[in-house]
Amino acid sequence: MSDSESGTKLVVPKFSSFKARDPARPTKADGGKGKQRERSQSRDRHRDKRHRSHHSQDSRRREERSSRHRERQAAPPQDPAQGPKALLEKTTSSAFVIDTKGDHLILKYGLDRAKVPAYYRYGGGRVLGTAGRLVIHREGPRDQFSLRFPGDGAGFFDKDGLRSKSFRLTRDPIRLRARASESDEDDTFLAVGSSKKRKQDERDSESEDDEGLSYRSIEGKAKAKAALESDHDSSGSEDEVVDLEHDNPLRWKSIQLSRQVKDHPGDIDAWMELVDHQDDLQRAGETIDERTTANTAHSFSEIKVDMLESALSNAIVAEGREVVLVRLMREGMKIWPSKLAAKKWSEIEKEVENNFELWRAHLDFAMSNISSFQYDDVKQMLLDRLRAVLSRAGAQEKHWEEAIYVFLRTARLMHDSGYKELAAAAWQALLEFNFFRGGSEMPGTGMEAFRDFWESEVPRLGEEDAKGWKYHMSTGGQVEAPEPRKDNQVADIATRDAYKAWAHYELGQAQSAKLPARTMDDGTEDDPFRVVMISDIEPLLFMVPNVLLQGRPGELLLDAFLIFCGLPPLFRSTPLAELAFDDQFTSSSTVTSTALRQATLLDDPEEVRRKPPSFSRVLNAALSPSLLFAGADWFQYFGSSLTNLSVETAFVGNVLKQLVHEAEVESLALYYLGFSFASERPLVKKSAKALLKKYPNNAELYNAYALAEFANGNADVGKKVLVSAMEAPSLSVGAPGFQLHKSLSWEELKAGNRTQAITWLCSAFDNSLRQAQADHGSISPAVILKARQEILAHIHQCMYEGRANDAAVFVEGLTLLSYLTDGGNTEPTSDAQGNISAAMNAIEGMSAEFKSRGDANTRSHERMLQFGAQLLYLNATRGPFRRIYLREQLSKFLDFFPRNSIFLSLAEWADSSLRVIDETRQLLYDKILIKQHDCLSSRVFSIEHEISRGNPNTAKAAFEHALSSDVCKTNTRLWIAYLRFSYAHRELRPKVKDLFYRGLRHCPWSKDIMMEAFCSLIRDMKSDELRSVYNTMTGKGLRLHLDMDEFVERWRRDRHGRDGK
Repeated sequence: MSDSESGTKLVVPKFSSFKARDPARPTKADGGKGKQRERSQSRDRHRDKRHRSHHSQDSRRREERSSRHRERQAAPPQDPAQGPKALLEKTTSSAFVIDTKGDHLILKYGLDRAKVPAYYRYGGGRVLGTAGRLVIHREGPRDQFSLRFPGDGAGFFDKDGLRSKSFRLTRDPIRLRARASESDEDDTFLAVGSSKKRKQDERDSESEDDEGLSYRSIEGKAKAKAALESDHDSSGSEDEVVDLEHDNPLRWKSIQLSRQVKDHPGDIDAWMELVDHQDDLQRAGETIDERTTANTAHSFSEIKVDMLESALSNAIVAEGREVVLVRLMREGMKIWPSKLAAKKWSEIEKEVENNFELWRAHLDFAMSNISSFQYDDVKQMLLDRLRAVLSRAGAQEKHWEEAIYVFLRTARLMHDSGYKELAAAAWQALLEFNFFRGGSEMPGTGMEAFRDFWESEVPRLGEEDAKGWKYHMSTGGQVEAPEPRKDNQVADIATRDAYKAWAHYELGQAQSAKLPARTMDDGTEDDPFRVVMISDIEPLLFMVPNVLLQGRPGELLLDAFLIFCGLPPLFRSTPLAELAFDDQFTSSSTVTSTALRQATLLDDPEEVRRKPPSFSRVLNAALSPSLLFAGADWFQYFGSSLTNLSVETAFVGNVLKQLVHEAEVESLALYYLGFSFASERPLVKKSAKALLKKYPNNAELYNAYALAEFANGNADVGKKVLVSAMEAPSLSVGAPGFQLHKSLSWEELKAGNRTQAITWLCSAFDNSLRQAQADHGSISPAVILKARQEILAHIHQCMYEGRANDAAVFVEGLTLLSYLTDGGNTEPTSDAQGNISAAMNAIEGMSAEFKSRGDANTRSHERMLQFGAQLLYLNATRGPFRRIYLREQLSKFLDFFPRNSIFLSLAEWADSSLRVIDETRQLLYDKILIKQHDCLSSRVFSIEHEISRGNPNTAKAAFEHALSSDVCKTNTRLWIAYLRFSYAHRELRPKVKDLFYRGLRHCPWSKDIMMEAFCSLIRDMKSDELRSVYNTMTGKGLRLHLDMDEFVERWRRDRHGRDGK
């Protein structure tokens, strides 16, 4: 290296946007400052030597490097003739520095590297970009990457496992302000915050007597930093701060909303938005593995209550006050003691009468408050509301719909409190009173005639050979009463526990009392409550005007009955129908299986993916023929609902049959046939023929019967039914007629007959193609183009006329045609597959059309997307597919309908590769289980996902998250499922008793939860605890068939008698 090269100084690069100044010679003042800084550094080094045991090795090395750097920066240039240092600079490159101090730790550890302990900086050993999941595991002479699983290692990893958030980079605000002294930097340098070296320089230049906090201060480092930032904040305005979090919408929105309500206190919308914003802030403080604690949630509720009280005091308009009051009372119930809450409700009693939502919140409080709940009081509260609504009903639909909802809540309360026969009798009477009316709508005369009908004890709605009230009136009451029914004897139980024996017989009696008995039936003398008199149900009855019964109130009445029975609704045409379906007090969604499957890393991902989704789970989806009559390869609309009905399956079937055939409710025919198919598949042919005879011009019934035959494996019969219906002019027109062609085309595609599938689809617009089926020849592009144009024309016509349901049928056909005929597939494909990308493009285009016309949230749009999901699944099971593409499409569907169980199940199926990160769990947390989309069915799905893919702890966490949410915490079936799941797993069993009392505290009206103490938990419950639970049931007014004291005495006497023999 030449002398000129060795003497060349390293040049700091300059930004081109700044003009560099000519280098200035250091002044005396600068030299003085440099000497003063050196003296300060000397004192600091001397102090560090005294307290060396209190500093880490990293701090010493950083101090030495910064000290050498400052000496080079601050020292004035020397003359070449000055001493040996000048000679050293001539012979040594400035890029290197000679260590004149040496390594003082050699004396401690020696020169052997193997004896030197491993040292890391903070976070050392972790791989960047993995948030603490990947760490370097040292094994022998090599460094190997390894995954740290939950419970491995020590320290902060033990807490959160793979998703540990203890190591995270925090971003400090960048403050653009001029420095106090500009002697250290060039004018072309822009100070952005303070680097560690500059902060060290500033501390070293300060006097020992400065007010800065030392490391020994009890205030701690965090307080010192806060003091420094506070000092900076006080010296500059807010406009000078450039915060890296300026794009964080939460902080910005908090400021804006707070300013808005301060400037405009009467803006109720802003107040409500600010209250809702607290939920976002609460969620921002949690992670997928660390949810908000109960104390934190309580604190946020207190904040919201305080805001709502401020909003209420500024509410001027009555509508705004009602909105605030409803929210205030619901939030207040979370933090107020029961006595204070009851007092609050009594203060607004008059406002409750005129506001349905406020009354519903009051009802929820009255039912879930264990300290004050009494069955008779809550029942009377419901009856009073029903009478008040009916008194002002008139011809307004909303009042009749509210009356139906109140009736549903009343029947649900009766059933859950043990009065099952009374609830069933109330539904029998209400449906009979409305759909089998005798012609007069006058309340007095109608009730008098109905009273005679009920007390005659002739077969009623839902019973065998029932003809209805109308038939009874037409015959003058000349109808024979049925034969007395014999009581079903409860099987004996072999046990020495008297309480367990009592529970066994009590449950047996309750099972036999699902329907009301008659006077002459067996067992009524011992249990007179089994006979329901007209006086017991007369306060509940009302007659909907006939003109409204044919509209939405009539549809809501039928949906309410189905929801009560535990079935999915049919119409869902009113907001109250949606409310009842998702309401935790009325919904029947529950976890159907608690059998845990432990997924291991040894499982083959491909083998797991080949397993189909759970097609039998309870669905939240739009009704369609493909769901009602699905085979083993697709979701069934009723799912596992038939195994958890509130009433007998035969009773539901008889009610539907009699409504369709005797009351002539044709809109219920398709649902009834689907129920018959789900409950008794071999007998569906008989039900279908009876319906086709009753309604011969209903093309949907022909299509449904054909699909049922295909699902039962009778493809020839199903094809024959469809072809015969196509040939009938009255059946082959419009959307129902096109549905016949689309169904047959779909079945041909499933069978692998692609050409025939195209032919049947195009034959909807060209009758000559039906005769060409035997040739199995290819279809010309002109025919396909004509079919496409016809389908598009029908779609736009239906949407223009407001017939979204018909439009969805044609969109399904367009999607299928694109899959079968379009070219240019961008996804992996085989000979057995079609063009899935073209089909999804068609779905996406039509979905945008629905959205533009305001039909984005309709059931017809949801049904259309469900067909797209079905096509995605079929394509994935027939050949190669990209898992990411499948999840992308399903994610688009979930953007429209985040509660749809089909989309969630298929997304879970696509995530069956046992990855370290559970994509389905992340999807649920980020997109589904958020406040605006949260519902009971999604919580059930989340629990079932953890049961099938996780372990007992993750399943327990899913239960806890669900039952701590506002949408599930008072759902009786979910509490029972959690109790049984916990008791079935040994590691969760110690807390099951506390869990039982929690459930009892939230659902004091539920007899089923209380009976779990005598069933699932009886081994862990003491005699006095069981006696206390029994006293609670009797004290709250719940229905019991057997008196415990009498039964135990009789049971022990009989047992001693048997032992004596």
